[in-house]
Amino acid sequence: MNHRERIRNTLLGQPTDRPPVSFWRHFYHREGSAEALAEAMLEFQRTYEWDLLKVNPRASYHVEDWGTKTKRPGMGPLDKPKVVESPVKEPGDWAKIRALDPTKGVLGEHLDAEERIAAAVQGDTDWVMTVFNPISIAADLINDDERFVNHLRHHGERVHEALRAITETFAGFVRETMVRGASGIFFATTDWANADHIDKELMAEFGRPYDLKVLSEALGGLVNVIHVCGPNAFVDEHLDYPVGIVSWDAHGEGNPKIAALRQRTQKTLLTGVDHEGTFVNGPAAAVQEEAKEAIQESGGTRFILGPGCAVPAVAPMAHFQAVREVTLACA
Repeated sequence: MNHRERIRNTLLGQPTDRPPVSFWRHFYHREGSAEALAEAMLEFQRTYEWDLLKVNPRASYHVEDWGTKTKRPGMGPLDKPKVVESPVKEPGDWAKIRALDPTKGVLGEHLDAEERIAAAVQGDTDWVMTVFNPISIAADLINDDERFVNHLRHHGERVHEALRAITETFAGFVRETMVRGASGIFFATTDWANADHIDKELMAEFGRPYDLKVLSEALGGLVNVIHVCGPNAFVDEHLDYPVGIVSWDAHGEGNPKIAALRQRTQKTLLTGVDHEGTFVNGPAAAVQEEAKEAIQESGGTRFILGPGCAVPAVAPMAHFQAVREVTLACA
């Protein structure tokens, strides 16, 4: 099977020649332009031949056009950008957040990167673009979690106004992404769908309605993913989202294990390896053992081996080869 056949069969619950696998990470020193980002993604794909290519964009791409500024402490591959200026500080600042043309500015640059990736994979591999959900984008515009929750509770209509603008912008971005040949989107909740940051009531009001509007623009894609991030994640509350794949950290505190979630959904599961623990610290044999256990726990159907979230840049590159070898050995 080629990569696309393997993913499509997996989504349908049909037999595959081996379990599909997909991992992703940032390349901080190669994310400054559309050309560099696309080449970083494609080089990573060529090296490890992931069955699903998740485009990992610049970490702040979703908020830069509204005025967020970042700075890297150095020029090396491990120098993660830090936010140095945010557009929202006071409740009245939410009025500054207006709908944008997604084909312009930083969003336009990322559409350019998508075009380059699509041209290179030429239909042999499904690729998905990472899109953060509107509440996550709003949180990153203020860059202060405690203050953000305060605004949700006490200045909700101001935040709703901004969320409507954010949703309009990213619904347009997703539309443009699908036109460029994406198989779907990787829709990430970051910290705003787990009990460490928000309660279910706030999530239902400020999260779900806007999520569904953005996702509606990707319904033509066959490979849409909902990524419910962090420990104590509200995974079950997202099982009815219109996607075919559920991604979460099966090793995170308070999160469902693979076998338990399999009992509650027939969607394809994307998880398996502790991305911040085992994958970073190793050794490679431990990474492989964890991958094997995940495949076994999945029951061998509707499962993609992957990380619980983006793999930290400090992780040894040899560990990517290690998980790849596990799936090849299953052929």
